[in-house]
Amino acid sequence: MNKEFIIPLEYQLRRIADCLKTYGRRQLQTYQLSNTQFIAVQWIYEQPLTVGQLAANMGIAVSTASEMVDQLIKKGCVRREKDSSDKRKVNLYPEQKSIDIINEVISMRQAYLDELMADIPEDEKKLMAEVVTKLFNKMEGTV
Repeated sequence: MNKEFIIPLEYQLRRIADCLKTYGRRQLQTYQLSNTQFIAVQWIYEQPLTVGQLAANMGIAVSTASEMVDQLIKKGCVRREKDSSDKRKVNLYPEQKSIDIINEVISMRQAYLDELMADIPEDEKKLMAEVVTKLFNKMEGTV
C-alpha cells in the first residue's frame, strides 16, 4: 500500500462525504426531522420494510424503531400497510412528503458540491468524475 497518498486520500474522501451529508441535512430542521428519523426514512424509501427489519438495518431495538415509526407517521412521512401476500405482516412505505424531503436534501448536496467546484476547470471535473466512477464501480463489486 502506498501510504503516501492513500492515507490522505481516505481522510479527504471521508471528510468530503461527511461535509456533504451534514450540509444537506441542515434542511431537516425545516421538517423537524432528526438525523436518525431521516436515516429511517431513507431505509424505508429504498424498499418496504417491517419495523423489525428497519430496527435491524439501523442497529436499534424494535421498540425504539416502533416509536420512531409512530412519530414519522404523525409527521406524514411514513405509512403502515398490511402485506398483500401475508396479512400478518405490516410493511412501512414512504409518503410523498418523505420522498420530497430526500430529493430536497440530495439537491442541496449537489448544489453545494457544484458551488465548491465552481473554479475547477471543466476538464479536471470530468477527470475527477471518471476516476471517482471507476473507484465507485470497483467498490460496489466488493461490498
